Amino acid sequence: MRSRSRFQVNDLVYVPCQGKAVPFSSGVVVEVTDQVVVLTDDGCHSCAPDELRLRFDGESCQDNTSLVYLNDASILQNLKARHQEDAIYTYTASVLLAVNPYHNVEGLYSQDQCARYRGKHIGALPPHPYAIADAAYRALVREHKNQAFIISGESGAGKTETAKIVMQYLGFVSGSSSSITAQIQQRILQAQPILESFGNAVTMRNNNSSRFGKYNRIFFDETGTLVDAGVTTYLLESSRVVTHGNLERSYHCFYEMLSGLAEEKLSQWQLSREKQYIILSSDTKPSEVTKDQAEYERTWHIQFQERDQKNFQRLCDALRVVGFSEEDMDSIFQVLAGLVHLGDLSLAERDEGQESSSVELDEEILEKAAGLLGMDADELSSALRRRKVRVLHPGRESVHEVPRTTSQFRHALHSLIKALYKRLFERLVDRINGSFQELSSQSEDDFHRREIGILDIYGFERLQRNSFEQLCINLANERLQQYFVENVLMAEQDLYRREGLPWPGLVLPDSSPVVSAIGHTFRILDEYSQQLAKGFEKTDESFCQKTVDEAQKDPARREFLRQLRVSKRRPTAVNEGFMVKHYAGLVEYNTKGWLDKNNDRLLPDCEELIGSSSFELVASLKDEDMGKAPFRSISKKYCTDLENLLQTLSSCQLHYIRCFKPNDFQKAGVFDETLVLDQIVQCGTVELVKLMHDGYPNRCRFQEMLRFRDLLPESFQRYGTRTFIEALLLAYDVPVEDWALGMSRVFLRAGQLKALEDLRSAGAAPDPEKLKIIMRQIIRKKWVRAVHAIGLCRYLPEFLAAIRLKRAEQALATKALLVGRLHSLLEAARSRLWEKRQRALRRWRVAFYTVSLARSLMVQARARRLQKAMRKFWLLRTRLHEWATNKAEEAVLEAERRAAEEERLEAERQKAEEQARQAEARRRAEEEARLECCRAENEERRMPLMDVPSPCRSSPRGRQLQSYEAVQVVEEPEEDPILDVNVSDLEGNLGPFLKNLLERQCQLVEKEVEKRQNALISQMDALMDRQSLIQARMDDLDRHGFKEASSWGTPPRAVDTPPIKTSPFSSATQEKARRFEDNRENLAEQRQYLMADLHNHPSPVRRTPRTPDTGSVRYGDREKCLDTFRRSVAVELDEQPYVSTGCITPEKEECTRLQREWWGQQRRYLMKELEKDRGLGGHGHSWTPPSNKSPGPLSSALR
Repeated sequence: MRSRSRFQVNDLVYVPCQGKAVPFSSGVVVEVTDQVVVLTDDGCHSCAPDELRLRFDGESCQDNTSLVYLNDASILQNLKARHQEDAIYTYTASVLLAVNPYHNVEGLYSQDQCARYRGKHIGALPPHPYAIADAAYRALVREHKNQAFIISGESGAGKTETAKIVMQYLGFVSGSSSSITAQIQQRILQAQPILESFGNAVTMRNNNSSRFGKYNRIFFDETGTLVDAGVTTYLLESSRVVTHGNLERSYHCFYEMLSGLAEEKLSQWQLSREKQYIILSSDTKPSEVTKDQAEYERTWHIQFQERDQKNFQRLCDALRVVGFSEEDMDSIFQVLAGLVHLGDLSLAERDEGQESSSVELDEEILEKAAGLLGMDADELSSALRRRKVRVLHPGRESVHEVPRTTSQFRHALHSLIKALYKRLFERLVDRINGSFQELSSQSEDDFHRREIGILDIYGFERLQRNSFEQLCINLANERLQQYFVENVLMAEQDLYRREGLPWPGLVLPDSSPVVSAIGHTFRILDEYSQQLAKGFEKTDESFCQKTVDEAQKDPARREFLRQLRVSKRRPTAVNEGFMVKHYAGLVEYNTKGWLDKNNDRLLPDCEELIGSSSFELVASLKDEDMGKAPFRSISKKYCTDLENLLQTLSSCQLHYIRCFKPNDFQKAGVFDETLVLDQIVQCGTVELVKLMHDGYPNRCRFQEMLRFRDLLPESFQRYGTRTFIEALLLAYDVPVEDWALGMSRVFLRAGQLKALEDLRSAGAAPDPEKLKIIMRQIIRKKWVRAVHAIGLCRYLPEFLAAIRLKRAEQALATKALLVGRLHSLLEAARSRLWEKRQRALRRWRVAFYTVSLARSLMVQARARRLQKAMRKFWLLRTRLHEWATNKAEEAVLEAERRAAEEERLEAERQKAEEQARQAEARRRAEEEARLECCRAENEERRMPLMDVPSPCRSSPRGRQLQSYEAVQVVEEPEEDPILDVNVSDLEGNLGPFLKNLLERQCQLVEKEVEKRQNALISQMDALMDRQSLIQARMDDLDRHGFKEASSWGTPPRAVDTPPIKTSPFSSATQEKARRFEDNRENLAEQRQYLMADLHNHPSPVRRTPRTPDTGSVRYGDREKCLDTFRRSVAVELDEQPYVSTGCITPEKEECTRLQREWWGQQRRYLMKELEKDRGLGGHGHSWTPPSNKSPGPLSSALR
């Protein structure tokens, strides 16, 4: 191959174009100097030799390694030429390149094509995925080793369709030997429409873009029969459910449901085909959308209606094949309908001016969503509008509800919608895998089965707004690119070196710094997300700033992760994102919302809503791992799944299919050279082509080449394997430059192995004359090798001896030179070392003496300080002892003084009590004397008014009435008979004597009652004063403590209460408090006794009540006392029933009886005296009590 640095006139070349629609233009070299002058359609251009690419005008090649000139421009032109011919597949050695045609190519994927490629080697037929799939299947059956397809490319390049084509061929080639195998094949093919409907969406770059990664596994037994299958998914883009860009759509299933459901189902779930639902429209606010934009968007959505209806029917058929019943499908669509209604609450807002206000929701929409999802509308509203805040107190925990802001409400709503859809998608994948296992459990001998994996991963993405999902997607592409470089390109070069083949090497891209930078970013993200979940104040801006700062400190990551630049498009938001330099180019990421996106945990309130749902399917979507930890990292799980995937791929034999998108408009027949060239460079196709073109894409171990032993006579088999392979290649005229023998393998260029397989299949035989020549060459080579071996054996001892002698001479000369030069230096070093030792010794001595002196001084200073401290201690101890002794003596004296004072107070109290008893005795004696005097006077005047002694307090009967309670009659008589006497008629007959006597008797009774009442009032006042003092003492004791209150004096004690002895040494606070409490209880008992005495006095005449300011307890007047007397008289006369207000006891009944007897005797005596006076007056008629007369003076006096 000609060197690119040398050109000749009239050479055909490609010239790079700057700023044009095409990257290269065709030209012819017209002059060669230091610069190469090239003539193109635009004129002559002077170019550097390194910028030009040689060109060969000819037909397109099925394999890029067959191109005459190997460069990026030649590969690009070859792909373009084949794309225009609808030859969309091209080989690069064993790697298949596929360019999306954006239209159906007739006859390219029929059953006849599958039969045509069956059992054919790569290169025997035009490039096709069937050829790669057939090679993988035959390797699985022949070598019993797992196989894997890595299908990569950008979004819209056709990865999903290519994976379906591969699975279609594997299902065909495995056959349908049994009904179970046929069912598995059918379910494998029908599972793809389900995953597409729930996992694919319309984006700016692709109308059927996979928004998740999947790894399909197809299992075969030893005979190559299909026995099982499985699907593993990675990182569904759940955020697309709630938001997507303009002229994009959410997942297909929502639109297919609205287009394909029957009208009764739509009305049952309250859906409408004409309505624009929020989560199914663009993320632009309705208020910001103009009429033209709304009309254009509606028209844009109409173009998918026919496809949606067709795909809905396909989806339902696929669900039935996989094993879903009609009820299961209705449940799935009901959940989707509930999510559609739930998304209409996204525009709700609250009044941010009032912190206590909450978000106002549309009750009708809320009822629809809650009803379809089986949730309570009030609980759903409460969970979305308010959040629970737990406040920890010592020993308890309280929960408060705080209204959410508008942003918090939308975050909670979107989290609930995304979680439900994501879990529904995972449930569908589990059901699909379960349907495969149902059939595989019936198969036999599944222990030795092998698998073919098909990886359909999302392609590299560079959107207008790149977020957390795009970083995860691009990380997967970086890891796959690195895996491709390490396991294909680098492994290929290492193999050449190990086998001893001459190889100059290639400069390969290294993705490890980018992968390391992204991994470090995810670790910081996990740290911040976990702290935010625990309640710490963490923001997306602080996370972004720390990520950039950490990357700038590491030189390995500094060039691949940088801060955003300030520009007109982004004036101030430099701390809201960063830039990453990927293998495919520079990508800017926006970190807003990453801390929440990285947490796989749903809000506890929303999680409880899902678990409490009455809808069985929704309730089954509850997270079983709820509550164990507030944070679960999505990035960590994604990286773990990615590493497991790569580990699985490492155990498989890999087959690569690279997909390219020809244009961004998804139009057929348009080939954007610049776009395709970028993809060629990014995926490492140029390096792969160089490696396969200059290297050997086919290699076989020596033992594997023995299968071609039939191509040579048996006489050649007696030679060694290496000699046999060399003779085989020479016998069939394989060019020497197209093969090479390594240490354990034979390497062949593209197409040579296929040629040998064709010769073996055709039963070809070599030319005998050529075999003789080959035999002579073999013998000659053996003789030459023997002569060379003998010469080498003779030459090696002499050569080794000369080498040893030369090395000894060089060592001796070097040693002598060093000794001569180092002797003087050694002596000088020794003298310097002796001087250093002397100086060190002197310094050590000085230091030793200094330390000794310092130690002795420190000991003396310590002894002085100790003596001084001891003197101060003994002085302080002596003074404190004296002071404590004085204080103790003072305390003893104070205790004695207080004891004496208490004894004095006790004596005074006892004296006062004795005086009170003596006064009471004198009073009783005087009362008895006065009563005796009155009784004597009555006897003298023959008026035994007081013959029956009054049941007063001094008489035995009176003492029985101390507990008497005044009785009250339920119904008062209209008039007392004794009081109805017409006194005015009797005044002339009774005489002045009886009138004066009654008035004097009433005055004496009133004075005695007033005297007793005043005495009792004085005692009550004294007791109340004493109680007030004790209460004040107790209050002061509560406020100031016992010690302070005890110095104010001793409180007055109640009767029969022991004195309080206070001593500063033996008195305890509890004992004194108990004694004070006893005093209070005794005083309360005294007060109760005196009150009872006032209430239960035996005199029939009540005491005069005290005024309210004197503190009297009971009130009464003279009229009431006389009224009681009148009632008792009325009862005695008429024998009417009476009722006591208190509890009637035998003692009270006795007292009442005595009173009645006494008053009855007095009344009878008065009646006799009245009749006698009437007789003396000579009226001559009996006295009859008049009725309805006003009482006279006697009645008033009695009252």
